[in-house]
Amino acid sequence: MSPARVFGFTWSIVFGLANLKFSGFQSEWTFGQWAYALLGPTSFILGLVAAYVVSIGAQLHPINGMRQMVKHQKIDDEKLFYIIILAFVTYLVGYFVTYLVKGYIPIFAPNPSAARIEYFIFGIGLFIHHMPIVVILSLVYHLVARDNHSKKRVLKILVFISILTYLFLLQRYQLIMISMMVFTLLYYTTRYIRFRTMILFVILGIFVIYSIASLRVGQLVQTVLYTTSQMKFSYQYAIFTEPYMYMVMNIENFVHAVSRLDQHTYGYYTFDFALAVTGLKYPIKEYFGLVDTPYLTSGYNAYSIFWTYYRDFGLLGISLVPLIGGLFIGSVYYAMRRNPTIELVSFYSVMVFVMGLSFFLSPLGFLWFVYIVAWMGMTFRLVCTEIRTKQ
Repeated sequence: MSPARVFGFTWSIVFGLANLKFSGFQSEWTFGQWAYALLGPTSFILGLVAAYVVSIGAQLHPINGMRQMVKHQKIDDEKLFYIIILAFVTYLVGYFVTYLVKGYIPIFAPNPSAARIEYFIFGIGLFIHHMPIVVILSLVYHLVARDNHSKKRVLKILVFISILTYLFLLQRYQLIMISMMVFTLLYYTTRYIRFRTMILFVILGIFVIYSIASLRVGQLVQTVLYTTSQMKFSYQYAIFTEPYMYMVMNIENFVHAVSRLDQHTYGYYTFDFALAVTGLKYPIKEYFGLVDTPYLTSGYNAYSIFWTYYRDFGLLGISLVPLIGGLFIGSVYYAMRRNPTIELVSFYSVMVFVMGLSFFLSPLGFLWFVYIVAWMGMTFRLVCTEIRTKQ
């Protein structure tokens, strides 16, 4: 679960699958396109190497030692419990208000696939993104809090309600986020993660993702995706169309667009969250006629995480920003290994999610993502005290 392994494994799979060219939407890349595609991941890995070099000689605790130290960390159980209750109540408020404004819940709409896309209202609608906060902080409570079995039962119910109601919105991204964060938290704080439990996580994740996909687009999804994606393998393997296309078309879109982009946006997409808060996002977009997904070759409309920084700042963006990102994430990882705390492990779990889905898009500029991280940061500042060392 080190950053180099998570990131390196992810991008090895992406480049390996992209090179198979199983879809008619994929093309053979030129040397220049390969250079662009490799520049961002290479810069990020160089940042990780720099963090490693800085940490040479530091005393790093083994994983078992980290688990013991986190287990004996002292937190304010009572305060954490009521913060979770607050997050849950405001989640329900945001959920209910959004339903009243929109007049429907996506899963029950006549066209669920279309209904889910615009199911958001600015402001109080942001409370819907409290679902990951409820889940992650409840897990933290179970990992660190002593006894309090009745409160733990209450939190289990809140987590169940949060996830169930969120499934009705037919959104997968945040569900993948909490799955990866939960996996990372359990790995660094317990002995629950074994090969069998990892397989269980994968199977459960695939089931949830494909169940939502089926609800979103109906029974013919497999045939439609196989046909529209111009797949070159036999139809008997059509079930692999969606995961394959989601893995390869993001980098394909990046490579296709990067050689055609003739103007940059100088921070508009990198600092999307700040523009959203100030109300400048849409006026700027309209004034300059910005298109969020230019130069697409298919219905797959996402790019890799590095597209945001290339579109804003060009070669400097995909050289310098990933380098700084790798240095930062590497520094957090080694800080966690030197002095394990539940807050560092939790924030590193967020970074595992970012690295694991870096082939898909960059969540770093999204208002909801910054909001979740800020909420977690304030919570840990309020409830964490010191580590109680084991005698």
